[in-house]
Amino acid sequence: MKRRTLLLVLLLQIVVLAGKAQLVQKKSKEKIADWYNLSFDKDGVYGAEVNKAYEFLKGKSVKKKPIVAIIGFGMDAEHEDLKNTQWTNVNEKPDDGIDNDKDGWIDDIHGWNFLGNGKGEMIEKTNKEGDREYFRLRGLYEGIFFNGTDYVKFDDLLQKPVIVPVPANVAEYRYFRYRLQRESQIVRASISYNIFKFQKYYLNNDFESDVKKMYPDLSKVGQQEFIKATNYLDHQGSHVDSLKLIARYGFLITMGANNGANHRAKRDSVTYIAMKDLTLNFKRPKEDYERLLANNVDARKITGDDFTNLGQKNYGNNNLYSNGSFYGTMFSGIIAADRDNNIGIKGIMPQAQLMSLRAYPKEGEPYYKDIALAIRFAVDHKADVILLGSSNTICPAYEAKWVNDALLYAEQKGTLVVSSVWDLSSDLSKRSFYPNQYINGKELNNFIQVAASDSLGMPLKSTNFGAKELNLFAPGVNVSTTYMGTTYRQASGSGIAAASVAGTAALIKAYYPQLTGAQLRKLILENVTDRKDVEVEKQVGTKIDMYLFKQLCSTGGILNAYKAVVAADKLGKTK
Repeated sequence: MKRRTLLLVLLLQIVVLAGKAQLVQKKSKEKIADWYNLSFDKDGVYGAEVNKAYEFLKGKSVKKKPIVAIIGFGMDAEHEDLKNTQWTNVNEKPDDGIDNDKDGWIDDIHGWNFLGNGKGEMIEKTNKEGDREYFRLRGLYEGIFFNGTDYVKFDDLLQKPVIVPVPANVAEYRYFRYRLQRESQIVRASISYNIFKFQKYYLNNDFESDVKKMYPDLSKVGQQEFIKATNYLDHQGSHVDSLKLIARYGFLITMGANNGANHRAKRDSVTYIAMKDLTLNFKRPKEDYERLLANNVDARKITGDDFTNLGQKNYGNNNLYSNGSFYGTMFSGIIAADRDNNIGIKGIMPQAQLMSLRAYPKEGEPYYKDIALAIRFAVDHKADVILLGSSNTICPAYEAKWVNDALLYAEQKGTLVVSSVWDLSSDLSKRSFYPNQYINGKELNNFIQVAASDSLGMPLKSTNFGAKELNLFAPGVNVSTTYMGTTYRQASGSGIAAASVAGTAALIKAYYPQLTGAQLRKLILENVTDRKDVEVEKQVGTKIDMYLFKQLCSTGGILNAYKAVVAADKLGKTK
């Protein structure tokens, strides 16, 4: 395949310009702002053909006001284009301080905010899941390293390495030691700080002794002499002390071993004594580690619950408006903005009732406890469709079970779940995000994974992809939608695309209420705008490559509401 490397900034410019070019080319009387309503055959735009779906549905009546639960950031329910879209819990009396419907949440009239407390305080920023895992496991494994033979830890009191027992759970230790460093800056800082203790110890002891044996006058020892005196580390075979080797390598970097031939004169002038003193007095590893610890956000102090205990509820509040609610407001507009008020945009299913469940902070990663409880809340309150926010990059086993059980519960009750992928240019066959549609190797029949495409029918270059793991693309680039304070904004991203799918599912459910979540999924995935054999550009990391559409998602196509509605109508007539 033809490959070429592009700067990320240039890539983003190309994506934006492509969208602007399509705006210029558009000649339809329809507003290009909500181009997800349009179709290629009539408008020259790869929208979801929502307008065609409504033409087909003329003369048919809405039989249900579908409930769409948006598990995300809250919403601006007072927006002019979203009036009367809020779901109302008819079994709960407003503001009486009593849990009338006995669901564990007091005064949950229009949904629930899992990131708040009874005082009205809100969590706006959280740490990452990897950081939370660090704090959960640090007491068991922090500072412990395997040196190739033994598990060792630096004893600060004795000022030397000591052998410690083999961890009772070696798999969990390896998860803490290796996996978490990819997910947490605090973990990386902790490893650097603790390894630095070993480096200073070896400098004062083993390395010092070895260098003196060959070069008694340390003032004449440079990098080359140090390498010769410690080169035994390169010839220990399978019995090499990996910690000592890391310490030696780190010290050589300090002395300039990686500076290259052009810096040889400068490198050779560096003395062992000078670099040793510099290393022993180097405070940055400790300072970085302590700074990250001090800046860590313990957001759960606000909610007051234990986020590792799924059974503990009685937290949160019913305030669904937050600093991050612009996300939920944008998604809400695509799903349910008024189609007939001649202002703003035309949502896909304006009769939908939007249940807002705030579980995502404006900054940071959500807690799996909140996601699991939000899914159960939605299902228990008869949501037809659940729109999830983006997934996390790591999911501990005990928390995965919470979310998986909730998703299986949704599957059992016939609720469709729609989720967007991250826009990180990742191949989902090589990098997993959670939650997703796979539980212990089995694929859920009610879960749709979505990525964004533009009005030209091209995938957003930076979005994640997977021939098996991603289900379909949907309109999600340069889409105008509702925003905070009765305003409108253009937005791009796979979250926008997922909202298009959730809105389409709600549209089908409104006219064909007997359909289950599994049937909705089947109808949507089997009736896409076929792009299987179209060759498109796709970013992977920092590189651009050419792919067939069928290599990017399982359906090889783009959301098509019209085809799905026609298929739903035929299905209804056969029963």
